[in-house]
Amino acid sequence: MSTTDPFILAWNSIKYHTSNAMDQADKHFETMATTIREKANDTSWIPQFPYRKTPPPPPPPPAASAVGIRNHGGKGVGLVWRWVREHKWLVAGLLVVVVGGGAYVVKRRRQKGRRRKALKAANGARKEVVVIHGQPHDPIVKSTAHDLERRGFIVYIAVSSHEDEQIVLAEGKADIKPLQIDILDTLSARASISRFSSYLKSPVVPFQGAPAHHLKFTALILIPDSNFPSGPIETIPLDHWSDTFNLKLVQTLAITQLFLPIVTESKSRLLFVTPGIGYSLRLPFHAPEVAAIGALEGVVSCLRREVSAAGVQVGWIKVGTLDLGAIEKKGSRENATRADVLSWSPAVRSIYARGYVNSKAVGDGVRGSSLKEVNAAVVAGILDRKVKKVTRVGSGSVAYDVIGKWVPEGIVGWMLGLRGGRRVTENARGSPPGSRGSSAHSLESSVEWERVDK
Repeated sequence: MSTTDPFILAWNSIKYHTSNAMDQADKHFETMATTIREKANDTSWIPQFPYRKTPPPPPPPPAASAVGIRNHGGKGVGLVWRWVREHKWLVAGLLVVVVGGGAYVVKRRRQKGRRRKALKAANGARKEVVVIHGQPHDPIVKSTAHDLERRGFIVYIAVSSHEDEQIVLAEGKADIKPLQIDILDTLSARASISRFSSYLKSPVVPFQGAPAHHLKFTALILIPDSNFPSGPIETIPLDHWSDTFNLKLVQTLAITQLFLPIVTESKSRLLFVTPGIGYSLRLPFHAPEVAAIGALEGVVSCLRREVSAAGVQVGWIKVGTLDLGAIEKKGSRENATRADVLSWSPAVRSIYARGYVNSKAVGDGVRGSSLKEVNAAVVAGILDRKVKKVTRVGSGSVAYDVIGKWVPEGIVGWMLGLRGGRRVTENARGSPPGSRGSSAHSLESSVEWERVDK
């Protein structure tokens, strides 16, 4: 059909005008509906209908008091912060004091809550047994024995001679007893240990009519004698070295070896108490002490790993400077040092005297701690749930240990007054400095040593 057909042209014209009219009507009705809705929303007397949008209520005005408090608080916080920034060092100091004081209070409360005495049997008698190996006349041994006895333990001190047994009996304490063990006689020592083991396993009746109870072996405490030979290595006789290792190391190992079956069976504690300053600093002129304590440290480390599977805990207590009162006076130490130096030849004296005197004076300026600190460390090693591997007690024990581990060797030598091996005297007779024969202006005259006529 051709596009010039009059019917098609008429139909297209009607369709166009009708569509245009409908579009204009839609726009008009939409404009009217929008206007009516806006008028209805602005009119308050018209009841609410679902299509009407209710405006949200305005927020309540803030109270005057709250606003004032907020403003005042903001200003107060700003003032406090400004003061803290201006006095930061004072605040840091106060914080350290508060934190340290709080930690100290918490530690003291925890210590008060711990068990500090031995357990008793059901009949009220003592039942926990400890054995101490050491010289009965040693101050640490005596103090430790008396402290443990006061806390309710039955204390045995291992002795090897009749004289030492009499020293223990002279203490006059019913619960501090000697335990005869002759280290030099292997068969006799094993027989003594066997009798002691049978004694622990046998029922004990504390008094007539009381029910029997069994004893409990709680700890073995090893306290080697703290007296070591000192001096330049070239002046220490070999028999002194042999005696040192036999008395300090071999005897300690022998006692440990004998008691290990009882210790592992009872799951007891093993505690070693040794001097700590000389070994920590590798103090010159104290080679026997450093060698013996160093060897004992290796033994303790190996032993700890060996017996840990059996439930045995091993602790090592390093002792610093102690206040022994009248037992060991400074004057007596100075006299002993003077006697040592004067026993050397003039050549040896000219090289080593000053360094030896300085090394013997280490710790003299430090006020010694009380023996109660050692007693407390021993009690903690016996009664605490977990034993510390290393415990440092006594003045200087921590400081000297840190110095020995972290401070360079040259600085440590300077602190000890050493001179790197140089001669400390000069030769007035014309011999070259450093010769073995120089004697004039020697050290003994500079420090007013008395000459001893041989």
